[in-house]
Amino acid sequence: MWKVVIIDDDDKVLRGMKKIIPWKQLSCEWAGEARNGQEGLELIKQVKPDLIITDIYMPVMNGLEMIENLRQEDIHSRVIILSGYNDFEYARRAMKLNIDDYLSKPSSPDTINEVLEESIAKLEKEVSERIEVFDLREKVKMYEPLVEKEWIKSIVTGTNTHAASLPPAANRITEKWDQQHHVVITLTYDHSLEESSFFRSDWYLFRFSAENVIKDSVLPYFEDMHYIELHSHQTALCIHFYPGSHQNYEQELAELQQTLVKNFETYFGIHAVTSAGKIKSDWREMSASMKEAFAEISTGSLLHPVNKTAPEQNPEIALVEESQRDLWSNSMEAKQKMSEAIRYADIKNAEAVIDSIYEQHKETPFDPRENLRLGIEVWTIITYSLYDIGIKIDEMFSEKFDFHRELAKAGNWMEFRSYLHRVVHHICENQQWDENLKHRQLVEQMLAYIQKNISENITLQDIADELLISRNYLGQIFKKIVGESFKNYLTRVRMEKAKKMIQEGSYLIYEISEQVGFTNPAYFTSTFKKYTGYTPTELINRRTAADPAKEKSRQGE
Repeated sequence: MWKVVIIDDDDKVLRGMKKIIPWKQLSCEWAGEARNGQEGLELIKQVKPDLIITDIYMPVMNGLEMIENLRQEDIHSRVIILSGYNDFEYARRAMKLNIDDYLSKPSSPDTINEVLEESIAKLEKEVSERIEVFDLREKVKMYEPLVEKEWIKSIVTGTNTHAASLPPAANRITEKWDQQHHVVITLTYDHSLEESSFFRSDWYLFRFSAENVIKDSVLPYFEDMHYIELHSHQTALCIHFYPGSHQNYEQELAELQQTLVKNFETYFGIHAVTSAGKIKSDWREMSASMKEAFAEISTGSLLHPVNKTAPEQNPEIALVEESQRDLWSNSMEAKQKMSEAIRYADIKNAEAVIDSIYEQHKETPFDPRENLRLGIEVWTIITYSLYDIGIKIDEMFSEKFDFHRELAKAGNWMEFRSYLHRVVHHICENQQWDENLKHRQLVEQMLAYIQKNISENITLQDIADELLISRNYLGQIFKKIVGESFKNYLTRVRMEKAKKMIQEGSYLIYEISEQVGFTNPAYFTSTFKKYTGYTPTELINRRTAADPAKEKSRQGE
């Protein structure tokens, strides 16, 4: 309800105004009255009305002086003057004080109500605009972490190294980076999309869990790091430290790589490769550190090589893996650009990557084997990039489509380029894109919210309120993109984190319960058993039985 005060020294006017105003119809309420400007000023400061109806000529302080005082004190209630004096100078002075209207007494009820309706319409517009500004600020606040994350990713991948193009929010980061050294560790995990049990929801959960495992692995060695998802099955860890703060940093980096490989094997049963670039004193050279890390793979100088498929077992896969050596070292930026282009249906940049491959090979004799190698590499990047955003590539083509067969028809590099262009156009112009891109951005916001607030009592309504979107609509989008309901996914995230904490053997059950968002340890135990088939205590006993050297003292549930 809009609060209205009336200031007039005539009791008949006060009674008449209270009677003729259709309060309910205008969504207004009477908030008080005063009989002179001084009383009016005090009343307005007290009740903070939305609308003021006032006379000019009143004892002690006139209406214009009262309004001038209000404006000086930054009170901007809307004002309608209703005066028995039709004085031009007073009217002009009043309009300079940003009043809504100047009416002469007597005015008809219809005229007064018409002016009131106009003032209330202005109030409604003001509120609507304030809400829009607030909503925009809130959305910007929600997107800031993702914007920052994407910017850091562009620095590390070498797609944005010019300080002049940095957003203002990056200044605080670069000021700190200017004083630090930097090194990039890359991690490639051996994972196949062909595993039938690996559904979309598992993929999102794996990404969530992998980030947590990686961050937990790094923290004992280095406190300042950024986790960056690249494409398909690769991540980069950008580590920052102050000169002199780590006397044995090379040893620490080596131990960290060993820890990463061990933890991926322990928690996911996945083989991983880690490699580190050279330490850089300038943050603008972080992309060079990443290239050096991938170059280790090309030279085979890995600390922890992944188990490869033997060539005789699968010649096609062996061909791709053997050929990756030069691709990793020479085309990392191109691969990243292709991945980002596919994620955002950016035909122009996707074609630019294909054109760069063509330019590199057009002067060389066409080799069907090389054609297959490069084509499969591009196809793999496209497949993983789509899978990352919840799209199966098979859904974009008919059952008769066979990429490898069509690729093999290319008889020269020009035909190779043309075919890949057609594939990219078909994918990026697919009708799934517009809707999917918006939905994926929302889901990424939801996943980021879960990651940040996992220890809180998260509900779908909380996130809906943050994103200013209907709860039911948001739930439908989440299930469509992720492949399972928000509630089930959240439970899985919490239970998987709880399992990890139990396996670490450093926490009591009530501590684990709190850190995964349960205030009631008994309810946590019940949920954990329903999810895993055994209680937290039973899992602790299994762990200690498997490793008697571990400390066995634990509190009960």
